[in-house]
Amino acid sequence: MTVSPTLERLPRISRPSTTPLLRSIGTAVPHIRIGQDELIDELASLWELSRTRRERWARLCRASGIQQRYGTRPPREVFSLPTSARMDIFAEEAPPLAMEAADRAIRDAGINASDVTDLIVVSCTGFSAPGLDVALIERLGLSGNVRRTMIGYMGCFGAITGLRSAIGACAADPDACALVVCCELCSLHLRDDQSMENQVATSLFGDGAAAVIVTGSPSEELNGAASGPPSLGRLALGATKLLPEGRDWMSWRITDAGFAMTLSKRVPEALEATIASFVEDHFDRIGLAGYCVHPGGPGILDAVQRGLSLPNEDALRSARTVLCEKGNMSSGTVLFVLEEAMRAGEPLPTLLLAFGPGLTIEALPILPATAQ
Repeated sequence: MTVSPTLERLPRISRPSTTPLLRSIGTAVPHIRIGQDELIDELASLWELSRTRRERWARLCRASGIQQRYGTRPPREVFSLPTSARMDIFAEEAPPLAMEAADRAIRDAGINASDVTDLIVVSCTGFSAPGLDVALIERLGLSGNVRRTMIGYMGCFGAITGLRSAIGACAADPDACALVVCCELCSLHLRDDQSMENQVATSLFGDGAAAVIVTGSPSEELNGAASGPPSLGRLALGATKLLPEGRDWMSWRITDAGFAMTLSKRVPEALEATIASFVEDHFDRIGLAGYCVHPGGPGILDAVQRGLSLPNEDALRSARTVLCEKGNMSSGTVLFVLEEAMRAGEPLPTLLLAFGPGLTIEALPILPATAQ
């Protein structure tokens, strides 16, 4: 092969000596707690359901595995709003929630806000420009020179896309310090729609924000900072798979009355049939000790558990706990699951798994911090 003279003159870029490090995780939920029975009653009233339809709606909610979730507004306040008004609420409510999660991640990493070189913001439930990225720079006191990336509309696997962007930044520059923030206000998209697709989505989704710090070097090497807490693990790029079918099985579309979510019952079937070969093809050599699975719903978790031949529900305990206590918070939920797994002392390596429109499987391993 003939090499271009121009390419021959390019300097060789040396690889960093270590893979990027996961330094910390911070999470936050809004102040309004919504119990599942409360949601059943509220939406049955707003939808003006007949007795038979109400009973079906109640069975759907109680089968979700969710006991409570959190929201920024009571359902009745957003139910009939046009999309423009919902986006106004997002612009008001998302920055303080995202800041709370980000501030926890920064403090737990033992760094200063001024150390952040890259800001990666993930959301699929609200949009504006200037948006959440600029609001976070101002509220957190980040440098005006911070490199910004906005990742939108990738749905429930958005956190893995955000982590992969942070890995790229830190691999290119070992002195980089990336802050990834996922913020989703799913409750803003409760809609006056009694279809089964909308009721399924309504039964599952809640609000939340999650943030992580990723660095190319240990904290004691970061701009001369004092030695901070040990890193939580090392990050690798992971893998993705776009299934050949299922383009309409999971969708997220903008309407005049909020964003409309659809989730086909064929999604769990497809994941169960595909997940084992996907994991084996890409992660067989790692020696996985566990899984942090995005809890899209109880059917998703059951399908993954069967597909991976995991022995019992304890294998996905962290995912089921997050689903029960907070619901499906879209992109950041898998980071809540990782936080819960680490709090419970679950071992590494673990594999983050999330699923979204496409139909897409995304995976990213968290490796032991001490391995080289």
